[in-house]
Amino acid sequence: MADAGLVIDMRSMDNAFIQVVRMNGSVYADVSGGALWEDVLKRCVSGYGLAPRSWTDYLGLTVGGTLSNAGVSEQAFRYGPQTENVTELEVVTGKGELVVCAAVQNSDLFFGVLGGLGQFAIITRARVLLQSAPDRVRWIRVVYAEFDEFARDA
Repeated sequence: MADAGLVIDMRSMDNAFIQVVRMNGSVYADVSGGALWEDVLKRCVSGYGLAPRSWTDYLGLTVGGTLSNAGVSEQAFRYGPQTENVTELEVVTGKGELVVCAAVQNSDLFFGVLGGLGQFAIITRARVLLQSAPDRVRWIRVVYAEFDEFARDA
């Protein structure tokens, strides 16, 4: 936190808004910035058989929080970070303005907010790209003591 900074409690926006949207041959979830990834994943998989292309390794974090921190996870090698799988944001700026932004609309704000650590705006909604959920998942975590060993295996 910054000296004399501001902390915003997003818990009241936790699961208030998760909606699946189909557009231009793709499927997205419009998700509240305060929604936990765990809730997004559960709702999308159980209700639609879909899952976000990239989500955080720890599912107890908020969508807005991880997108503000670049959204890098162990899945990034396949689908890119979470920030590469978001097509639109609704944000509140420091002036209190509610703004919709995307790569082609208010793009400076869009790219500034993604990974911007909350310095440009607060994410209130994100449009997250979905894909078919796998039938099974095998999760393997390997820990390396030396980078050289990791590099040989990569």
